[in-house]
Amino acid sequence: QATKVRSTPHYEQSFRSSHMEDSEPCSPHAQLLCGVTWAASTPIVDELWKRRAERAEKGTSSPRKAEYVKRSLSAKSPEQSATSITYDFTKPGNEALVDRYRNPWGLLRAGRLLEDLDALAGTVAYQHCRSENPEDEDLHIVTASVDRIKYLARPSLDEDFSLSGQVSWVGRSSMEIQMCAQVKDSKEPFLVSYFTFVARDPSTGRAAEINPLKISGKEEEERFEKGKQRDAVRKQQRQAVKQSAVGRALSVDGIAAATELLDTAKTLQMMPSLAQNDEIFLAETRLQNTLTAMPQHRNTAGRIFGGFLMRRAYELAHATAYLFGGRKPVFHELDEVTFRAPVEQGDLLRLDSCVLYTSAKMDPAGLATVHVAVIATVLTPEKRKTLVSNTFNFTFGLSADGKGGKSALAKDIHLRRVLPSSLEEAYRIIEAYENDLRQRQDDME
Repeated sequence: QATKVRSTPHYEQSFRSSHMEDSEPCSPHAQLLCGVTWAASTPIVDELWKRRAERAEKGTSSPRKAEYVKRSLSAKSPEQSATSITYDFTKPGNEALVDRYRNPWGLLRAGRLLEDLDALAGTVAYQHCRSENPEDEDLHIVTASVDRIKYLARPSLDEDFSLSGQVSWVGRSSMEIQMCAQVKDSKEPFLVSYFTFVARDPSTGRAAEINPLKISGKEEEERFEKGKQRDAVRKQQRQAVKQSAVGRALSVDGIAAATELLDTAKTLQMMPSLAQNDEIFLAETRLQNTLTAMPQHRNTAGRIFGGFLMRRAYELAHATAYLFGGRKPVFHELDEVTFRAPVEQGDLLRLDSCVLYTSAKMDPAGLATVHVAVIATVLTPEKRKTLVSNTFNFTFGLSADGKGGKSALAKDIHLRRVLPSSLEEAYRIIEAYENDLRQRQDDME
C-alpha cells in the first residue's frame, strides 16, 4: 500500500498512481458501504472511502441495540481529526496519477479537485464524530453546504501539493470543516474553503448530537468564533428567504433593481432589430444534461456523493462559459452551495445551466468574468414530480493565452450583456449579483 499514515491524532496520506495494486481489497461488506469504483472516482476518494468502510465493517461485529441508547460523547480537539493528503505528481512512476488529474490543456482538472475536497472534508467530519464506545453505531455524515471555493492561484501538475482539513466549529449536530490546498514549500494556500456537515442517526435519519470541539489557543478560538458567525449568517439568510415576498434573499432595492432590469430587456424582446448587438437573453445561454444516478457514485450512507454532484455541475458550467465566451474558461470560484435534498441511487437527475451575468468590474484585478448558475433537479416521472436538490454558482474568467491558464483583462475582451425575459430570471440575476458584490467587499476589507 503506497500510503503513508501518521499515528493518530493526525494522519497524512501520499498517493501514487498504482496505489490500489499494492493494497488489500475491501471485503464485500466494505465495498457495499464505500461504493468503491476505481474507474469512476479519484484515487483520493477511493482511498478515503475504503478507510471509512473498513472502520464501519469493524463496527458490524457488535449486535444492534433493540432500544435507543444515547451515544457516548467526548470533546475532541481539531488535531484529533485533522487530515492531509499529498499529491506526489513529480514522483517518478506517477504518470498515471498525473493523467487522472490533467485536463485537455495540460492543467489541473478542477472538477476532480472538487470531488477530493468533499471526500476529505467528509473524512475529517467522520473522524470527529466517531464515538469512543465501540458499541455505538457510526453516524451518517451529510454535506449541508459549501462556503465559497476560491482559487487564489493556479496550481500546476509540475509540482506537488497537498489538501488538508480540520474542524473549525461544532454545533449540536453540525460542524464546519476548514479546507486548504497548498503547493509544496509554498507559504500560502492556493485554495481555502469551508464545508458544513450534518450528522444523522443511521436508524432514525434525524439530526444526531455530535462530539463537542475542544479548543485551545487564540488561533483556534478565533477560527471557532468565525465559524459560529458564518453559521449564524446562513441561518439569517434562510430566514430572510422564508420571509421574502419573492422567496429569495433580495432586499426591497434588489426587487426594484430586478424590475428595472426586466424593463431594460423590453427592447430586445419586443423590437429585437433595434436592440444592442451585444445583448442576449438568458434563455439563449442555457445548456442541459440529464443522467441516472448510478450506485458507483454513492457515499458511505448509500446516497450520491456530494463531490460527484459538484464535479458534474462544474463540467456543465465550464461548457456553458466556453460556448458563451468563445474562449477557454478559467475557473475562479464556486460560490456557496446548499445541499437542499439528497440524490438517491437510481434518481433521474437533470442539470440546467445558464449565464446569469457578465462583469468587467466584479474582479478586483480587472479581469473579465462570466457568472454561471447550475440547478440540479431530481425528476420522478412516475409521480410527475420534480425536486430541486442543489444550486451551484460558478465564476469563470476567459483565457488570455488560449490555454485556459490565465484570465483576460476586461479591457481586452468584449462581453455580451445577459438580459432576463421574465421577472423570475431577473430575480436570479440580481440575487447572484448582490451576493457576489458582498463577497467582493468582504475580500477587500
